Amino acid sequence: MRISKKHLFVLFALYQYLREANKQFQKAPLTVSVSKIVFIELLKKLKLADKSERALYKNLEVLEKKKLLQYENRFLKPTKRGLKLYKKMLEEFEPYFHLMHTIKGNVAKLTRKAQTFFKQENI
Repeated sequence: MRISKKHLFVLFALYQYLREANKQFQKAPLTVSVSKIVFIELLKKLKLADKSERALYKNLEVLEKKKLLQYENRFLKPTKRGLKLYKKMLEEFEPYFHLMHTIKGNVAKLTRKAQTFFKQENI
């Protein structure tokens, strides 16, 4: 199954959104689903996608045809195949996320001495 990077990005964004949204309902027998328009508006609002709304709809339709997500009762829902691919991507990216999180804000603490220099303009 060949999937383009733009489709993988949309898939990852959707599943990550659903994962974070479902965290608040862990103790309740509830699950979150989102409509296409709400998800597209979220991507546009967060400036995660510079595509038109129509292009994002097309991306979601391609993912639906490949059975990586399900469009049921006007809501996007995960599928087993989509979850499997999302988990695979998460495993690939996790070391990078961990590195970014570890270094962020701890640069001074991680090294014994950091050397500073005045910035030089490129000539």
